Amino acid sequence: MKKVVVVKKKTMPKKVMSASKVAKMARAGKDLGKPGKNFAKVAEAGEQEYGSKAAGKKVAGAVLNKMRKAGKL
Repeated sequence: MKKVVVVKKKTMPKKVMSASKVAKMARAGKDLGKPGKNFAKVAEAGEQEYGSKAAGKKVAGAVLNKMRKAGKL
């Protein structure tokens, strides 16, 4: 019988921007997302749905973090 050797492929780690770096860029007013993501519109839609400006910002922040963790920023 032949011995079967399983070789695991090394995958490249995703580049994930740290939360503190994202926060610094947001405070500086820099464009965080890719063009066309319209975070202001996402925040406005969340504001209308949940009834407060703070809730709208939280919705946009959640979308931003999801993109950050997926490596899309």
